[in-house]
Amino acid sequence: MITPAQIAAAEAVQHAAAHDPSHHVRLIAGPGTGKSSAIEARVRWLLTQNIPANAICAVSFTRASATDLRLRIHQYATQPGFSTIAQVPVSTLHSLALRVLRSAGQLVAYPVDPLVLDNWELENIFDEEFGYVHGTGKKRRRQIRLEHEAFWSTGAWAPANYLPPDPPITPAERTSFDGFHRPRTQTYACVLPGEIIRLCVERMRAGALDAVGLLGLQHLIVDEFQDLNPLDLEFVDRLVQQGAKVFVAGDDDQSVYSFRFASPSGIQNFHVTYPAAAQYQLNACFRCTPSLLAASAALIASHPGQNRIPKTHTSLYTASAPPVQGTVCRWRFTTAANEAKAIAASCKALIDAQMNPRDILILLSNQKDLSEPLMTELQAVSVAAEHPREDRLIDTETGRLVLATLRIVCNRNDYISHRAILYLRRGVAVTRCVSVFDAVLASNSNFHDVFYNPLPGGAFTGQALNTINLARATCAIVSAWTPADTIAQRSGDMDQLIQTHYDDVQAADWQALIATLPPDMTLEELRDYIWADTDDQQNVVLEAARVRLGLGTAEAPAIAPRVRIMTMHGAKGLSARVVFVPGLEEQIFPGPWRQPYPGLIMEAARLLYVSITRARAACVLSYATRRTVNGSSNSHNASRFILHLAGAFTAGQAGLSAAEIAQIMTDCSNL
Repeated sequence: MITPAQIAAAEAVQHAAAHDPSHHVRLIAGPGTGKSSAIEARVRWLLTQNIPANAICAVSFTRASATDLRLRIHQYATQPGFSTIAQVPVSTLHSLALRVLRSAGQLVAYPVDPLVLDNWELENIFDEEFGYVHGTGKKRRRQIRLEHEAFWSTGAWAPANYLPPDPPITPAERTSFDGFHRPRTQTYACVLPGEIIRLCVERMRAGALDAVGLLGLQHLIVDEFQDLNPLDLEFVDRLVQQGAKVFVAGDDDQSVYSFRFASPSGIQNFHVTYPAAAQYQLNACFRCTPSLLAASAALIASHPGQNRIPKTHTSLYTASAPPVQGTVCRWRFTTAANEAKAIAASCKALIDAQMNPRDILILLSNQKDLSEPLMTELQAVSVAAEHPREDRLIDTETGRLVLATLRIVCNRNDYISHRAILYLRRGVAVTRCVSVFDAVLASNSNFHDVFYNPLPGGAFTGQALNTINLARATCAIVSAWTPADTIAQRSGDMDQLIQTHYDDVQAADWQALIATLPPDMTLEELRDYIWADTDDQQNVVLEAARVRLGLGTAEAPAIAPRVRIMTMHGAKGLSARVVFVPGLEEQIFPGPWRQPYPGLIMEAARLLYVSITRARAACVLSYATRRTVNGSSNSHNASRFILHLAGAFTAGQAGLSAAEIAQIMTDCSNL
């Protein structure tokens, strides 16, 4: 166990950074070094300095990471002296930009405050309508949208990190997108990722927007600063220029989102942008054991990014009581099938030794080529696993119908959920949704109003009339519900809605969900539960509901005990006791699409670094010299990265040995 003296020494650095009164503070925090704890401490300290809660704002890169940060910060609301901490806004940078524009009255182009489209909405509503209207296939319409998102994120049409499609996007395609985008987003009161920050920046450049004054913002805290793109960085800088003090935290070695146009240069050059900035670095690692840290450090040292910030990370388990060395296995196999069998057998042995399956992560660099043999072998040994492509309820038609309904109950002005209701019914295709849109525009109607108010005479006919009337019937039922209604009150109504839209089989999915939840959980809590990005976040929502109901947490249903199979990117921010990283072959990772670009090779090394440092006790790295891809058996070469992982790869056996299992379990008990 890590000793109290070690904890105190590590926390002293966190404390110093959190309590620094400088206008600009940069905190470099390696994996597992306590970055989130430092941010929490920063917020608490600001409140003790009589800074109003609403004058502080904390932001993180993704909705999931922002949610996690918000839960961590707001948990102190019950502690003496911090009753206002739950009033501290914690969100994404996009949400902050929306707050600014709303406060400035700059959202008048939209009928109500717009909502940012999520991935399902982008694909099934925006892209699908664009493809239908302009006769564009699924792949091409996505490429056209992504080119615009690249422009919004960087301010350039051919920015760094953008790999143009073949053939390139034509001027005519850009024009067709622009003509489609504006009326759709205004009618549906929605925005695409990236465009809101661009709108803020453009107005701030012109001197037409005092964001800091509008919000009364005094202190801005930016988590995962290495993940910001050029427009994000400019937005933050302009907030600073307008008077906000800024505290940023991150790690250039964990910058892995170049496909979103992030660059580690932002955090690397922070002290250049702000010469008087205070600088701190957290090097004491609470998560990884020494062997894991040695392998990851060797990798990143051999592939240093340009202007990399030097690090001297130390595992606190080196001197814990007792010391814990940890395990790194490096395996090579003749076939991918043998690799999958060994991983499955190892998972089975760990679970048989009483390890919770959720403490095991299998991280994939390529789902398409790696997941199928792994799932086959895990099933063969009766190990339950969560597939990275597995549809969550929210990704199914049933789940989306339930979520759209609940979102409307909680926010009557959620236009995009009304558009989802229009679409989510058996037999309703995009053509019928477009006919409704056309009728709304032709009659100068408001999209939301046509779901509730009398329709303008003669405006809706044929398919448009039939489709909107079906949706109006659904909204008429839902309009009687309130966010405070309980599952028990509305479960039967929801059953009927689902059966009306689909059938009894899909209604069974809904019934299976609510069977695991407290009947007195409110519809608002249910919305948050379904809308959560991860099952860990779902558990937090469920636990809070049980506490509110006086049920406690002891009997709360546990998250399904399954081995987690995830993408390398998807695992960022998570940890597990044991991590498997298969497929370390040149043809898979870094892979042919990265090979021509040295910068992407360095980013791939950082991605592998992030993957290894998800592990606490053990990491198993492996590759195969033969793998079946697209039905063809191919000879593969070991990835270039295996030369820099602080040890030799040896012939893989049937899995972890009994001695290795025993050592891992002993190490886990001492973490």
